[in-house]
Amino acid sequence: MIKSRLAVCAALGVVLVGSSTVAFGQDTTVKMGVTDGNDAEELNLEIVGQVQNSAPGVSPATSIQYGYLSYLRGLPVFTGVPNESTALFTFYTDTTTTQVINDGPIRVIDRKGTLTIYKDSAPNGNFADPNSFRDGTPILVADLHQQVILDTTTSAFTARNLNTITSTRPLEAAGKLGHSGGQFRTIISGHLNTTSAPSAYMAGYTVP
Repeated sequence: MIKSRLAVCAALGVVLVGSSTVAFGQDTTVKMGVTDGNDAEELNLEIVGQVQNSAPGVSPATSIQYGYLSYLRGLPVFTGVPNESTALFTFYTDTTTTQVINDGPIRVIDRKGTLTIYKDSAPNGNFADPNSFRDGTPILVADLHQQVILDTTTSAFTARNLNTITSTRPLEAAGKLGHSGGQFRTIISGHLNTTSAPSAYMAGYTVP
């Protein structure tokens, strides 16, 4: 009887570990990616973009972040020389500032908002027109919490986005990006632009 129970427990352990990253002593972030509906892969992408923040004194403060995917595991992402005008996948993030904390030269900014990733069958990204990065077909929508850590001395910053998927749609034969309720993190590095628009330049990547 004891051997039988141990066998059942072992089998359940294999099923649980094989279907997600949930395991004793680990976090509960679900691995996601382009999937055919059976085995989900880790969502692995890289982004290049720009930022436009609301003017000082505006309340509530807002920040939009937009650009394109420079890498998406398993799929071609450009129709020609890699840049915004040939990108097949774009993103647009719309956020509102919820908290700002100053610590010497360091400023910590918390935001909440929405991330949308688009498939653009007719690439036309143009950083002079942020809306050009959201005129495709939405393939993933996620709620996000963003923490930005800004060095006010150098104007360099890093950011961490925790994205929780609210909807996703198939990418034809390639499957879809993750599943509703799944989470993934994005790590971003950037630099403020104090002379003119945009407010900042940024690039980043996902981590499990």
